[in-house]
Amino acid sequence: MISCLTFSAFLTSIISAVVGMAGGIVLLSIMTFFLPLNIIIPIHGLVQLVSNTTRTWLLRIHVIKPVFLYFLIGLPFGGLTSVYFIKQVDSKVVPLSLIAGLIIYTLFKPKKLPALKIPFWAFVFIGFFVGVLGPLIGATGPFMAPFFLRSDWEKENIVATKASVQIMGHLIKIPVFLYIGFPYLDYTLTIFLMAAVSLIGTKVGIMILGKIEDKIFRWIYKIALFAALIRLVDKILSLL
Repeated sequence: MISCLTFSAFLTSIISAVVGMAGGIVLLSIMTFFLPLNIIIPIHGLVQLVSNTTRTWLLRIHVIKPVFLYFLIGLPFGGLTSVYFIKQVDSKVVPLSLIAGLIIYTLFKPKKLPALKIPFWAFVFIGFFVGVLGPLIGATGPFMAPFFLRSDWEKENIVATKASVQIMGHLIKIPVFLYIGFPYLDYTLTIFLMAAVSLIGTKVGIMILGKIEDKIFRWIYKIALFAALIRLVDKILSLL
């Protein structure tokens, strides 16, 4: 089991470094074959924390800092709110449907409708909702992704800035799960191995990213969004 999870963490970290998304939700999906959901999300959060931190550091000069700072303002309030919802919400249909709707709008909206090109200050609200959704559904990358596919950013800006805010999104989960009593120390070996190989995978992915043309990157990004949409719809249908 550990060897499969470790190899999956390596491959999905490459995907995330190249595309800026998809790796996290793919890893989350693979982990469901080996672990129950209440164990997956805390472990997945720590592994993704390492992966996103590495990606941010390697592309640090491309981070759009105002976006990171505004996101950081809203995130803690969402994390505090999630402590309540994680104990009260039995069904994940509503938050997953919200994410699916955002992706559908991004991919299939008519040209006359505006793109999701929000002002930097509005990332306060993105941070808040990521703080709420993270402990509830695990991978929040598909929720954030539509807001980062902007015509005024280069591919490195998209990957780096999204990774920087995802660091905080995963970091906020740790005190939440410690508060509700998750035994992180029981899974030390699994977490260490998955996190270690994600460092290597991220480095490989960044090298690949540098060789991809911006137009091709945006097509890959949209394909990854569509794949995430299919996964979300399948999950929603299974919960109904």
